[in-house]
Amino acid sequence: MADLIALVLLLAITAYSTAGGVDFGAGIWDLLAGTSSRGRQARALIDHAMAPVWEVNNVWLVLSVVLCWTAFPALFQVTFSSLYPLFTVALLGLILRGAFFAFRHVADDPRSHRIADVVFGVSSLLTPFFFAASLGAIASGRVGSGSVPEASFNPMTVAFGVVSVAATAFSGASFLVGDARRYEAPEMVAYFQRRVVAAGAALIATGTAALIVIASEAPSLLRSMLTGPGLPFALLTMVLTPVVMALVWRGVFRWYRISTVAAVGSLVFAWGFAQAPYLLPGRLTIAQAIAPPATQLVLLLVVAGLVILGVPAMGVLYYLDQRSTLESPEPDRRRDYRG
Repeated sequence: MADLIALVLLLAITAYSTAGGVDFGAGIWDLLAGTSSRGRQARALIDHAMAPVWEVNNVWLVLSVVLCWTAFPALFQVTFSSLYPLFTVALLGLILRGAFFAFRHVADDPRSHRIADVVFGVSSLLTPFFFAASLGAIASGRVGSGSVPEASFNPMTVAFGVVSVAATAFSGASFLVGDARRYEAPEMVAYFQRRVVAAGAALIATGTAALIVIASEAPSLLRSMLTGPGLPFALLTMVLTPVVMALVWRGVFRWYRISTVAAVGSLVFAWGFAQAPYLLPGRLTIAQAIAPPATQLVLLLVVAGLVILGVPAMGVLYYLDQRSTLESPEPDRRRDYRG
């Protein structure tokens, strides 16, 4: 059961990285949109596309935290006591992001609205960076074996954080292409097509640089990623990222969003499977950290309940959202991003 629970935890982290990553990526493009007419169109599209579903993705974050502290209390204790600077910034960014996404809908003057836009955008960048930086810290092997600053701030944390920002920007641009098509805004389709290609190139560049950092800081992890259990997932990311770029650039709008999710999700799987069976490399295995059998059984029952009740509900929500069923007609608003 221990390995099964560890797999569920990895799946929850991956779900948050992909589903939540799309929203974080949209926020990054919101920040970079600027104040030109085209930028205002892009921001209006982002705002309209995110509104119905952005909060639901935090379910996966809550599940990840609950699984970690309940199933692997030793991991939770040492990780959060060593990496609290990273988690503090990430959670602060998450709170500010949600608050200012709401505030900008009620801002009465342009200055207040612009401040809300900037805080929302910056928070959308900082949150995925620092959450991924915590995974980099764990992968570095420094958690629990050094000081808090040494564990939290090192080349691996920066490498993982930068790759995460590139991956979320890539995901966000890919899904916004679909939203622009859904709202019949061809100028925005072209706008985000270019950004898919740019973000994909950034993901390839930062991913390559991250491999160099891993080779220097954690060579055993790199070997497992390139020759061991992480290899299939690393290869999948390497193949699917340029495939998505080519599909979107050529206007072949089939399978590109599923491929985007698979490419970004495979990044997380490559790390998770390469590190297994260790939760903390060289220090703590899954078998050493797992809670008692009774706790494991209860957790699996809770997860089963979530799958039975929660996942179909989320599926219906996404289905209705993609068919614009959740929104009332807003012709004036749609002209904002149709140009």
